[in-house]
Amino acid sequence: MENFRFSLPTNIIFGDHAEEEAGRMTSEYGTRALILYGSERIRKNGLLGKIEEQLAEHGVSCETFGGITENPLLSVAEQICDLVRKKQFDVLLAVGGGSVIDTAKAVSIGSCTETPLWDFYDQKAIPQNALPIGVVLTMAATASEANCTSVITNDRIHKKTVMGCPLTFPKFALLNPKLTFTVPPKQTAIGAIDIFSHAFERYFHLGQKGTLRRHLCTSVMKTVLEELPKAQENPEDYESRSQLMWAATVAHSDMIGTDGVFACHEMSHILTEEFGLPHGTALAILMPAWCSYMLPDHTAELAEFARDVWGVSGVGRPEEHVAREGILRFQRFLASRGLPLTLSEAGIESVSSRELADKTVSESGFLGESFAKLYRRDLQEIYEFARG
Repeated sequence: MENFRFSLPTNIIFGDHAEEEAGRMTSEYGTRALILYGSERIRKNGLLGKIEEQLAEHGVSCETFGGITENPLLSVAEQICDLVRKKQFDVLLAVGGGSVIDTAKAVSIGSCTETPLWDFYDQKAIPQNALPIGVVLTMAATASEANCTSVITNDRIHKKTVMGCPLTFPKFALLNPKLTFTVPPKQTAIGAIDIFSHAFERYFHLGQKGTLRRHLCTSVMKTVLEELPKAQENPEDYESRSQLMWAATVAHSDMIGTDGVFACHEMSHILTEEFGLPHGTALAILMPAWCSYMLPDHTAELAEFARDVWGVSGVGRPEEHVAREGILRFQRFLASRGLPLTLSEAGIESVSSRELADKTVSESGFLGESFAKLYRRDLQEIYEFARG
């Protein structure tokens, strides 16, 4: 094992009625709260009203800002920063999933300075202060409730990027699986594939191979395989919803190991920027494409993945056959969950793989070096696999 540091400063309360701690927990960090949320679903189902009541009971005044969209926008975060400064809110409460939490993280640093918010995401400045953030989680996917990363799209220059800042770890996260009961089956699948991808990309990190890490990553991926169908078929299955919710937190809070081969994530951001694909949908298309491209030069690693995750028997069979069967089972699973396997199936017909590769390649000229360096030519080939 390599040396590493691990810290999870977020106080997590998990289980039925966890959201009822919102008032008490928020009051520990401020008396003027801004509640951020996305869909009006939380107002219609009464959750927002209950949280407002709990805040009032604990002496916290609050206002709300709703309508935060999937793939959150810089312009919206900037608008909220202005509101926070004007009304002097001292704590943010994100009620939602990754997009809402990521917006809260951006606002937490942007509202404490006159430095342009994008400068932090563009690595031109380092945050020095941040407002405290609390979370009531309503979607299992990104683990933003328990990590310090956030993804924002600059809608002025059409660029999506990620930033990690320890100041933006949520102070607390309240996780009640029942709050995910109303997430539609398709959206449940999109979130679950994001969970899977966080373990998938750690699993293939060649610099951190080891028995424990491999089994932890495998367990998260297999949890998604077992529990996603149950949650889609019976949305109010508390056990399956709870397994997915905790798997999401475990997968991307470094509990199963730090770092990963985040090539598919980088490529997925481009597909989101260009075509508006949901993050998990883009990953569902890209992960099997990545596997197919890697197969000739990394047959042994893909065969191991096929055995560990997809239960492919390797007895008396060439490694290549085992690996190909694993990729096929991967694709069949995704299709069975209602997800597209290609850009064409996602309704995207006019695609230039070369242009996508040009937009993806980093300043260093490659990405994905934790497994295999992918240059512009390699990225173009993977996008070709993804086209269908």
